[in-house]
Formats: sequence, C-alpha cells, structure tokens
Amino acid sequence: MIPPGGREFRPVTRRTNDFAAALESSNLSPRDLIRAVNTRLRSAGEPALHETAVYQWLDGSAPREPLTRRLAAVALSEASDTDFAPSDLWNRGDIRRPKAATDQLVGPRSLIEILDAAASWTSSAHPYADVRAVAKDRFSSAVWDATHQAAVSRLIATGRTERVTPPLMAFYEEQLKSLRRLDDQTGGSALSQRQVRAALADVISLLRTSRYTPSIRTRLLRNAAGLAQLAGWMSFDADLVAAAQRHQLFAIRLARAAGDHDTVSNVLGMLAYQHAATGHPAEAVRYASSAVEHAARSVPLVRARALGRLATALASTGDVNGFRRAADGCRDLIAHRTPDDPVSLYYLTDHQIAAESGHALVELAVARTDGRRPLLREATGLLAPLVQQGSTGGYQRSAVLHGIHLARIGLLTRDTEATAHTLTGFIHQ
Repeated sequence: MIPPGGREFRPVTRRTNDFAAALESSNLSPRDLIRAVNTRLRSAGEPALHETAVYQWLDGSAPREPLTRRLAAVALSEASDTDFAPSDLWNRGDIRRPKAATDQLVGPRSLIEILDAAASWTSSAHPYADVRAVAKDRFSSAVWDATHQAAVSRLIATGRTERVTPPLMAFYEEQLKSLRRLDDQTGGSALSQRQVRAALADVISLLRTSRYTPSIRTRLLRNAAGLAQLAGWMSFDADLVAAAQRHQLFAIRLARAAGDHDTVSNVLGMLAYQHAATGHPAEAVRYASSAVEHAARSVPLVRARALGRLATALASTGDVNGFRRAADGCRDLIAHRTPDDPVSLYYLTDHQIAAESGHALVELAVARTDGRRPLLREATGLLAPLVQQGSTGGYQRSAVLHGIHLARIGLLTRDTEATAHTLTGFIHQ
C-alpha cells in the first residue's frame, strides 16, 4: 500500500530475522533500501537489483553476492547510525563493519598518512562498499579540522628510482583538464567517476613511490587535490554521499599540503552549494562564509567564486538582500581577470553567474511566502536563454540543471503548459 505522502511501507514487526530488525530500526522502507543499494551498484559498474529483492531478504534469504551484502549493510548503517556488518544481518559473510567517511582524515595527520589512506581508498575495486556517510554536524567538524590542522608534508624519496619529469607532469595536468570537460558533458556517470578515480590513484602512486623536485612535488599535490575535488563533485552528482565526503576531505588535506588556498576555498564553496541544494541552508552559509575567508588574499576570480557560492547559500535561507550583495560582488570581481587565474575556474563566466543567479532566485522564491512572482520572473529572464542554447556550449550537465529549474518555475506559477514545454525541450536536446 502507498499512503498519500507517497512513501511505501510494509510492516516488518512480525519478521524475526536480523536483517528485518535492522531494516525496521533504520526507518527505511524496502524500496528506500533497494534504491540506496542500487545507486552504489550502478556506480561500481554492477547491474541493479530488482526493486522487490528486499522482500526476499525479509523472508529469510540473503543476497547471493558479497558486494550486495556489504552495500546493504552500509546503507542500513547510514540510516540508523549503527554500524552493521553483513554478518550481523544474515549471520554469514563479512564481519567487517563499515568505516566512516571521516576515518583516517581527522586529527593531526602527516602527508604520508593521508596519501596511504587515499591509496587504499582509490585502489579498491568497490570503494563505496565499506564506507558510510556521517551526519552533517560530524562532517562539518571534520572539515573544520582539515582546514585548521597544520600540514606535516615532508616526503622522503630515498631509494626511489623513477623520476617525474616536467613533460610527464604536464601530461597529468592536461589530463585533469580533460576530465573536467568530461564532467561538463556527462556529470557523475559511472564510467566518468571510474576515470577520475583511476587518475587520482595514479597520481597518489607517483607521490608515494617516485622521485621529483620540490616544484614537481607541489604540482603533483595540487593535481591530486584537483582530482579529489572533481571526484567529490561527481560523487555528489551520483548521490554517493560517503564518497563525496571522503573525496572532499582528501582534496582539502592535499591542497593544504601544497599550500593551495584557492582549492581549499573552492572545495568549501562546493560544500556550500551541495548543502544548499539538499535543504541545509544554515550549513551552506557556514561553508560559504569559510570559503570567502580562505579566498581573502586570492586573485579576484577566486574571490568571485567564493562570493557566488555565498550568494547561493544566502538565497537558500530566503535572504534577498544578502543574496543581492554577494551576487553583485561576484559579478564585479569577475570583470578583473588575471593571467594567474586558476585553470579550474575556466567555467566561471558571465553566463555561469547568470545561471547560478537564476537557480538562486528560484530557491529564494521557494523560501519566501511573499514577493515570489517578481523573483520567478527575474529567474525566468536569466534561465530561459540558457536553456534555449541547450548543450551547444559543451555543458550538457548544466543545460539539464537549467531546464529543471525553469520547469520548477512553471510548477511554482502553476503554468503547466510552460512546464511541459521546458521539460520536453531539454530532454530532447
């Protein structure tokens, strides 16, 4: 039976097996659980399970594949804040309990420890199987810790024979540019994620096992931080919360070891965007404010990126005046580009800021009970031209997002014809 709220429930209190008890304690419905497991399976390149599979587990059977058992244990652990091992649920299989996304990344850590943790994570065939997301307050504490711990970054190259040369380093930097463009086109697709994880594992291996000059070392660390940041962004796109948290913490730690304050600011800004998008406005403002602070001595484009994230965060709280001030400051700074602008901000153009402002205006309208229609009209004026341009600029992922927000405007104004026109338009692009 599906109640009016839309969530499907099935009583499990009569069940006596350990899996049923864990599912009941998690407050997940069977279909909630299978969606969580399938999200991880697809990202691992594995086929999804049938949506009724959980009912067989409730009746006493166990998933055939060890990977499925581990993923179910992770999903139940996240939902119930209890660490379940597969053996707790089915009295068979793996006795390992899932690690938290913040494990090995909190407290004073040497760079060698961070690299060892990253190597273990990125070399796993199924990196999402044994790591669970942490609550937002625990994650924010880990982020604060990562941005404030002194970086102990000495690496010892004794006995290493292979040397990273400048041409090889240039190859890895071009590879990162290409992977960012891949994300523009495909978002967090399973194959794209796999390519980024493989590239990150490769660079981490170079840092751990090769010889290099101090300048190459810094470039390797910055490259690894950029790859970790990109992997975190893609993981968020794919609804892999634990992977997003872990990669973003890696990115901050690696960037700090390289003295790369721009990337730290950018990661904090991404976290602000993600928390605003998932309905956590207070956390979004805190991350965005921290991004602005970290960018205070950076070039104008980096400061613009941080102010743009702050504008989005403030919009999610319903603060129109705060949004306007931050958005205006962002636009003013973008006009002052320099040769030293980070290559990672290639996408930050006037069109991008218009799109982000359009998205934010929709969130403002949702957060407020008055003055909605003028905000939505303004948002339509910004988004409609971008949706009409579609994916011709090479940003297919963004084009879809613009279309979704424009469709939301149609829903909020109860204009079903405009909503249908928008949805059919960008779906067929």
